[in-house]
Amino acid sequence: MQKIYYSTTALVLLMFNLLSCNVFAQELAQRQPLKPLTGNNNPNTVNSDYPISASQDSLAQRFPYTLDAGDVVSLNIFNVPEYSREYQVLVDGTLNLPLINRVTVAGLTLAEAELLISQEYVSQGLLRDPIVSIDLTIPRPITIAMVGEIRTPGSYSIPFETGGSGGGGSSQTSGKKFPTLISALQLGNGINASADIRNLRVERNFKGREYIIPVNLWDFLQNGDLQQNIVLRDGDRIIIPSAQNIDPAEVLRTATANFSANLSLPISISIVGEVNRPGPYTLTGDDVKANNLTDELSFDSNRVINSEQSLAGIPTATRAIKTAGGLTAKADIRNIEVRRTLPSGEDQTIKVNLWEILQTGKFTEDAILQNGDRVFIPTAESIDDSEVRQVAVASFSPNTINVSVIGEVKDPGLKQLPPNVSLQQALLQAGGFNNRRANEATAKLIRLNPNGTVTERMVKIDFSAPLNKENNPPLLNNDIVFIERSGFAVVSDATSQVLDPFAQIIGLIANTALIFERFDNN
Repeated sequence: MQKIYYSTTALVLLMFNLLSCNVFAQELAQRQPLKPLTGNNNPNTVNSDYPISASQDSLAQRFPYTLDAGDVVSLNIFNVPEYSREYQVLVDGTLNLPLINRVTVAGLTLAEAELLISQEYVSQGLLRDPIVSIDLTIPRPITIAMVGEIRTPGSYSIPFETGGSGGGGSSQTSGKKFPTLISALQLGNGINASADIRNLRVERNFKGREYIIPVNLWDFLQNGDLQQNIVLRDGDRIIIPSAQNIDPAEVLRTATANFSANLSLPISISIVGEVNRPGPYTLTGDDVKANNLTDELSFDSNRVINSEQSLAGIPTATRAIKTAGGLTAKADIRNIEVRRTLPSGEDQTIKVNLWEILQTGKFTEDAILQNGDRVFIPTAESIDDSEVRQVAVASFSPNTINVSVIGEVKDPGLKQLPPNVSLQQALLQAGGFNNRRANEATAKLIRLNPNGTVTERMVKIDFSAPLNKENNPPLLNNDIVFIERSGFAVVSDATSQVLDPFAQIIGLIANTALIFERFDNN
């Protein structure tokens, strides 16, 4: 029986030792510094061992909060109320504690700081087996950096907010809302239209090692995955890369997100090529309207636009073209280019097919512009009159064109007419022919070409003819319509020029004779 008793006692002691070792191992594991996600220390290599699809709680456990200068903590030592109060981490990363003076806590987690302070009180013989707990009362503001496709890149200091954790995940301290990725992007005035929102990354230094956390904001937009809106930590670096291929539908979807570039801020662009007023322009998100080519442009924020094709509130290529006075009739609307310089210094070209927009209504083809873009409208090699008529009434064409109607018309001068106006309509706007003097058979059409040359041709007038290139052509901006004199008017004017001097002499003689006759009568 005694032998059995010793065996039972040994078994109980063995089980107790195993249990104690297990508890100690768990505590040690919690207090040991975390290992890096991979053995690769190169921050330029995206870490695939830790997918971002993990929960925010898991991310918080992987990167627990570490103390640094400015943090205010509440220290509580069980049954030692005289040492229990709030302390602030000093600029040198230390806590000035009673009796043990300064203890360096910078870079330590709350659990590690608890263990260190407990060891300090024990090692100096002040307390025996103290139970120390630390709570984060007031977190320090975090400093982050944002670079790449962000409207306002740079360094930002973001304070915490009260009212719970941010981003749908744990912030590790109740009642504290730490800044999230999206709130940081909003602080930087949003991401640009050329951003690759599928491949954002957050670079983080933890315990002297570099980690990369990939973020897919497209998944956030499409599926509402709040796990992508990660909680940021002090020292994080947010990298927003440029998209290699621009998807117009995706860009439009992103532009409506709350982390997109702030469209109320003005952007500087330039427009060259086949527009009526090429040059640099400043656009805002307000609706731009141009009454005609001579009026100044104004911004009408009260105008309600129901058509999705107008993309109200978004600075697009068509809006920029409208601001520049609209397209000329020689514009190649199938091959418009938006040229953009990326943050990396590389040039990117985005093709815009306005003809596709007119035919199919795919307003997603209208490129969204960002600061510094250059819009180029090339000259068409050949012009289809039927296409010219459709383009002339489009929203990105000018509201009016300038046409000079001169010669033998009742009201000659410069006329502001709607686009796609015909020669016959221009004549009617000028009051029609001067019936006694006009050559009603033909009109001379004078056109100033973009290359500086002038073309001139005679057009046979037929008021019963529809719009066509031969005898009722559509007019372009700055065209001149000249109605010549009829043969009778030419002869009459020539005769008048010959006879006018004689008529003046005869009149002078008659007046002189009349004067002498009056003197004789007196």
